[in-house]
Amino acid sequence: MFFSKIRLLFVLFVAVAAAGSLTGCETGESIVSKLVHKAETGDAAAMLQIAEIYCGGMNIEQDDQVCSIWLKRASEFGSKRAQFMLGGMYELGLGVRPDYVQAYRWYMLSALQEYGMAGAEARRLRESMSQSQLNEAQKQIDDSIASNAVTGRYFVIDPRIEQP
Repeated sequence: MFFSKIRLLFVLFVAVAAAGSLTGCETGESIVSKLVHKAETGDAAAMLQIAEIYCGGMNIEQDDQVCSIWLKRASEFGSKRAQFMLGGMYELGLGVRPDYVQAYRWYMLSALQEYGMAGAEARRLRESMSQSQLNEAQKQIDDSIASNAVTGRYFVIDPRIEQP
């Protein structure tokens, strides 16, 4: 289990690093402020980019809680990469309370969109879960899919966030 967590941390690190580094002398705060406007209009890519900036501490103080907030928003808007990363945050308890049900849910929603390692991570995590946890996770996955069956997107829209 220890090595699985090390591997997952490495995968999360690579995902953040793959987002690229900040260029020039621009601070993380100035880039985030530019991205927030896009994110507020429902731009999941901007939400994900803000999350990655905070997860990686790219020219800004690293903050797992802020990272997880933006990952959740991007995940709810259908970003399969954000869903995968959020699953890892829940599994490891980075910025959120550790929760295997939520981790499995987000891994599976990402896997349903055919995101890289999401299916493998879900299968690996499944081995550590009780039947009641799996049942609850499956209920949440089914609810997420059913609530967005019309759009065909595998995520839950947060009614508190104004839709574009």
